[in-house]
Amino acid sequence: MKKFIIGTIVTVLLLTIAIGVQQGLLFAKPLPYDDEQKGLDTQITIHLSHVVAENTPKGQAASKFAELVQEKTNGEVKVHVYPNSSLFNDENEFQALENGEVEMIIPTFSKMTSYIPNLQVLDLPYLFNTDDEVHEVLTGSIGEELLNELEPFHIKGLGFWHNGFKHLTTVNHPIHTFEDLKGLRVRTMPSKTLEKQFEAVGATPTPISFSEVFTDLESNTIDAQENTASNIYSKGFYKVQKHMTLTKHGILGYAVLINDKFWKSLPPKIQKQIMEAMKETTDWQFEQAVEMNKEDLQKLEQQDNFEIYTMSNEERQRFKEKLAPVYDFYRNNVQNNDVLSEIEKIVSP
Repeated sequence: MKKFIIGTIVTVLLLTIAIGVQQGLLFAKPLPYDDEQKGLDTQITIHLSHVVAENTPKGQAASKFAELVQEKTNGEVKVHVYPNSSLFNDENEFQALENGEVEMIIPTFSKMTSYIPNLQVLDLPYLFNTDDEVHEVLTGSIGEELLNELEPFHIKGLGFWHNGFKHLTTVNHPIHTFEDLKGLRVRTMPSKTLEKQFEAVGATPTPISFSEVFTDLESNTIDAQENTASNIYSKGFYKVQKHMTLTKHGILGYAVLINDKFWKSLPPKIQKQIMEAMKETTDWQFEQAVEMNKEDLQKLEQQDNFEIYTMSNEERQRFKEKLAPVYDFYRNNVQNNDVLSEIEKIVSP
């Protein structure tokens, strides 16, 4: 009898558990919806690599672009941004894009002149006078014409971004006239036009990677460099130099590039949405670049032991005249001089 009672109890318990499990499966509430999981099986991922800090015109624009792409594609496309050369540096990013190791990069156009010599036109000294002139050239038909020259490399150019006008900074003595540059080792990007620019004033151009500029200044491997106020401040170049001269002798800009094979694999609808995000980002970015350079210049003015000198109009004119032969070098070494002529129609004399 005792065994019978125990067996009955066990049977009832097992039946109760079974019924409970069944009812739980039937009536359990569904798990809460996680919108981060939406479309993960079809989500397109873009890895975007660049070499500067996030708090720069390019860095902020990259983040803005990523936000707009996600918004306009309703989450179908996710752009992962890798700043500060964390994925590739400016020496190997173009090749990485060509090889499909990354989907997007934003190199300076100066870094691309070895591939596309015509881009050297944007490195010519004193070519532009205002940010508005730069915007008109880079976002118009001239900019489009230059980007189309990337096609043989199986790379598509989505647009140009602007960082601002470049100035000179030096370690030991200020630059009041172009003669003060004589004998200095000046860091440049690997552009023949930029190299000729400094050779014309008796300096020694020294092409090195952007990621190495701080340490090379600190170790006195180089004596000077050219850059925008935003890069000088964000990268802390003022900490290892004493002098800055506001010259506005050239511009610093970027080409936004995407691997062409990857681009062509995207549905037309996605391509259209990405281009809409690019146009919106570009217009926003130009305004941000101007404001950020103003703000960062003010921050540089507040730094101890860092002198900022404004080159006079007379000295700028002397500098400009001294650099005139660089234009002859450009005209003799590029395939298409029409681009320079088209730009000169837009910019004021």
